Amino acid sequence: MADTNVFPLYLDAAAEAVTADDTTYEVVSSRVTLNGTASCDITLNDADRVGVVVRFEAVTSVANPPTVQFTTDADADATITFNTIGDTATCMFFEDGWRVIANDGCAIA
Repeated sequence: MADTNVFPLYLDAAAEAVTADDTTYEVVSSRVTLNGTASCDITLNDADRVGVVVRFEAVTSVANPPTVQFTTDADADATITFNTIGDTATCMFFEDGWRVIANDGCAIA
């Protein structure tokens, strides 16, 4: 049996730093750093295509723990909270919305 791809993955390794609230965050990079020195809560808009992958990382400070919420969540109305520097969550966009596909230390409610 030949190997086949179920869907393509779309990655862009250039990191983007987010340091403030954003209620309409658009993915422009596969690596997003979150700085919780001040409020850093974002709502992740739907991606422009299935297969977009983004990894969120807590860096610098979690004095105000950063959060990520999805506009369309494939599993439930989850909020990812980054309570410790170094916490990471990798998310992927599917036909029915975003899913957390890897989590290291984050609280998901």
